[in-house]
Amino acid sequence: MHFHLPKPLHGWREFAGEVGIIVLGVLIALGAEQAVEDWQWHNKVAIVRKSLIGELANDRARWEVDLAAARCALQDIDKVDVWARGAPGVAAPPIDSLKSGNLFSMHSANWVLATNSLTMDHFPMREQLAFAALYDGIAHRQLDIDAAGGFFDRVETLVPLAANPQARLELREATGGARHEIGALLNNEGYMQRHFDALGIKADRSDFSADLAGTGCNVRRVTTG
Repeated sequence: MHFHLPKPLHGWREFAGEVGIIVLGVLIALGAEQAVEDWQWHNKVAIVRKSLIGELANDRARWEVDLAAARCALQDIDKVDVWARGAPGVAAPPIDSLKSGNLFSMHSANWVLATNSLTMDHFPMREQLAFAALYDGIAHRQLDIDAAGGFFDRVETLVPLAANPQARLELREATGGARHEIGALLNNEGYMQRHFDALGIKADRSDFSADLAGTGCNVRRVTTG
């Protein structure tokens, strides 16, 4: 039994040409679709990168102000500690710098949004790692800032009660805790600076500069990176 393939109406050569045109058209369409998708991701990456850089610029400014406030507070902590060891009748030293409100919290909302989307997958791997390392450092520094602020509030609460021997003892414990947390902040200054610099982040305090008055420290003159 013999099988005969049907012949194209215009011959095999013409048929192959028509198929080639169809395949070429499909490839062009797929290529155009990929180009559009790549362009869309390029724009999304640019927007997300700009939002992260802006958030980190604000964080760097906040970090630098917190360092200045911490150094200022450390001096007052030492004064309070010396006072707490002295005679109860002596007036307490001024402690304007020891307020939790003098420390600025750092932000990571844009980073959370970016990592919960697919956009970060389209960043170069080195850039992904650099952002991740910096934001990890920010998360740990925020814990130190919160802890230091808690001790500042504790010191501020106990100073008026220091005529009581027990309160005086608790005050010295609070100053010790505050000193420890400030040390944690200051000891990580170089680490944070290197990671900000790795991404070319320059400090921008434009959204909070008006809130720097009344901190008890001359933090307005902090040199920003």
